[in-house]
Amino acid sequence: MREPVVVGIDAGGTKTRAFVVTRAGEVVGRGAGGGANLLTSPDPQGAISAALNAALDGRRPSAVVLSCAGGDRERERDRGRSILVSLVGPDVPVAVTHDAKAALYAGDRAGCGVVVIAGTGSIAYGRNSEGDEERAGGWGYLIGDEGSAVWIGLEGLRAAAHAADGRGAPTAILSILLRELDVAELMDALPRIYGQSHPPPAVIAAARAVGMAAAANDLVAVGILRRGGNALARAATVVAISLGLADGPIHLAGGAFEQLPALGQHLRGELLTMLPRAAVESVREEPAMGAARLAARLAGGA
Repeated sequence: MREPVVVGIDAGGTKTRAFVVTRAGEVVGRGAGGGANLLTSPDPQGAISAALNAALDGRRPSAVVLSCAGGDRERERDRGRSILVSLVGPDVPVAVTHDAKAALYAGDRAGCGVVVIAGTGSIAYGRNSEGDEERAGGWGYLIGDEGSAVWIGLEGLRAAAHAADGRGAPTAILSILLRELDVAELMDALPRIYGQSHPPPAVIAAARAVGMAAAANDLVAVGILRRGGNALARAATVVAISLGLADGPIHLAGGAFEQLPALGQHLRGELLTMLPRAAVESVREEPAMGAARLAARLAGGA
């Protein structure tokens, strides 16, 4: 007889990961799928199903927790629960939480501290030892998500467009982007921006272009990453101070920090000014592990 397991699923805008974990915390199964943002992805159920089935490999879980952007809103929670029940049946306890909470539990087993996520979107979220919670950011790419990969990509595209027109400063972002997209001029990239599922391919390519240009000391690109780091630091500071966590810890999570190391460097530098006593550290484990720790609590294992 197989050991009882729980499942944590992290559904992001570009990828979904599922971890099957024993009550002792050992990962015994992993699965992956495409983007499963409940608001913007074309087939979140398909992506979640692919990740879950690959991870379970025939096992029956004791509990499943799905973490996703918007998981703190009732409509997204209800939709997420419906997807999980359709996949594991009505007898398995399921829950839906927001991705920032799972990322915090990935960084801290007790789920205490502040986490700053910069991935497809961005948010700062915190929880103190009394269980009080606060958040800043997480408003989505149309009105927020400063410092995220999509925000950086959009800022890079704007800088490239202004440079192409002569309205803005020359920047290496433009030439790198044209090479990345294999187009002769920026106008040819428009079909890869508009009428595409979120996030558009040209936006992600532009984020990479900003990173490459910044590595070559392009002033426009460096400025974009600096502004992104500042915005993330301000969000973290608001959350930390409101929760009495000025000493941290501040956890950094998300693919933007991995793909754009300078973004994290600028963020750390800003935090030194805003929260000079705070310990800042990268989250070593994936958010799916944080979701699995929440699933263990749901199953009564913690």
